[in-house]
Amino acid sequence: METIVETGRQRLMPWVYSLLLHAAFLMLLVLSIHWTNSTLPSLGGKSRTAKPVQATVVDQSLIRQQMAILQAQERQKRDAQQKLLQQAAAARTERKQEEQKVAQLKQQQQAAQQALNQKLAGLQQQAQAEQAKVAALKAAEAKAAMQARKRQSAEAARRRAQLQREIAVEERARDARLASLLQQYKALIEQKVQSNWIEPATVPANLSCKLQVEQVPGGTVTNVQVLSCNGDDAVRQSIKTAVYRSSPLPPPPDPSLFDRNLVFTFQPQNNPGK
Repeated sequence: METIVETGRQRLMPWVYSLLLHAAFLMLLVLSIHWTNSTLPSLGGKSRTAKPVQATVVDQSLIRQQMAILQAQERQKRDAQQKLLQQAAAARTERKQEEQKVAQLKQQQQAAQQALNQKLAGLQQQAQAEQAKVAALKAAEAKAAMQARKRQSAEAARRRAQLQREIAVEERARDARLASLLQQYKALIEQKVQSNWIEPATVPANLSCKLQVEQVPGGTVTNVQVLSCNGDDAVRQSIKTAVYRSSPLPPPPDPSLFDRNLVFTFQPQNNPGK
């Protein structure tokens, strides 16, 4: 804004100087006419009637024409300055609106990240509890096995077999829970990718793209490949770009679920027909 006003002032200064110069010229012309019509004293001390000096007649219409031109130029300069001020005010308003949009977007992103962190924390606590339960069962199995070897009794053997069956059941349950956590983990990744996805106009109904994402510990994405997709090249490229924007990816709720070559299917939730 200050630069625009300063530029407007620099443009107006030559016109101001021109106006002052014309005014000085007119003043000098009037004083010259007045001086030539006055009576000049003689050098010999005797007064005599001075001969009239012929003066140049000033064309009043020409003066009025010049003044009208100067006034028109002055109005043009004022109009130009007013236009510059209006443009500066519009620029300030537009910049303020953009700043408000950016602040609102940041707030939305912070809220989404907080919700994601809370969900991941809950999944991690659940995975730790499952690991502790399996570890306790294995410890119980080891203790029962030692007692069976000492007593060599059928009861100890039966207990050991029972514990093994329980461990097998728990391990199957743990595998099932890990499979569920893996699906939730992939869903979180898909959700983050979708939040960074700019949807092209050629997205088909029931979009489904199978992706292979190479990542390093910490979730940083190093490579993305589209294994299969029912979208065109523009859709595939937009999805790859969204995955790179989502780096680093959310950490898995269980460290054992980390995979350097993660494969998941991208199916946007708001895609028609899903």
